[in-house]
Amino acid sequence: MIFIFGANDKTIEQQQCHNQEHCYHCNNTTKWILEKNATYASLFFISVFPIKTRYIHYCPICKNGNQLNEDEYNWKKNAR
Repeated sequence: MIFIFGANDKTIEQQQCHNQEHCYHCNNTTKWILEKNATYASLFFISVFPIKTRYIHYCPICKNGNQLNEDEYNWKKNAR
């Protein structure tokens, strides 16, 4: 019997922040992107269950940013 195991990344949620922020890498001021990514275990190329979840906050122009924890992500997501 042959089993094909693997892992794949999926973007679960992606949205713009409500406030503009300055990027010190590209020196632009824009609305940054909040993104929730998950790595799923897969069996026969079908995603079965999530292994790891990452929360990222980045500049849409140069893609430079930082990783957040879940509380920071939810706070930025709900901040107005």
